[in-house]
Order: sequence, then C-alpha cells, then structure tokens
Amino acid sequence: MQLSLISPEGIVFTGDVEMIVIPGAKGDFGVLDRHAPFMTMLRKGPVTLYQNGHKHQVFNISGGFCEVIPDRCIVLADSVE
Repeated sequence: MQLSLISPEGIVFTGDVEMIVIPGAKGDFGVLDRHAPFMTMLRKGPVTLYQNGHKHQVFNISGGFCEVIPDRCIVLADSVE
C-alpha cells in the first residue's frame, strides 16, 4: 500500500508499506492494503509503519487528518517529528 505522510513543510514520507498504525481522534487504528475507504481526524501520537511484519519507522504527529482508499493512505499532519 502506498503511504504519503505530509506536513505543512512538505512531504515527510512517501512509499510502500505493509501496514500503518495511526492515532485516530477516537483511538489508534491499523490500515492494511484494500482497507475500506474512510476519512478521519487525527490526534497527537505516533504513526508507525510496518514492512515485512516488523516495525520499520515511527513518526510523531501533533494531529491532522487521514484519508484511506483501497490502495493508498494519505496522512496530512499538523506537524511531524
């Protein structure tokens, strides 16, 4: 699945991942390829990327929005560390 993590400063990460765990406004959620489409607000917390069944990279965000479509996830973060 293609992930784009974008902050006001620009693109922080873009690439293929196996799974993403994201801090949603009402709790953390995981996204796999072919997930049902939805859009949600995000809260402060870690965005964790998984590849080959292992934690690959972690980005801390301060909130924002996420859009999921079957083959892509776009995270628009207020800020990213």
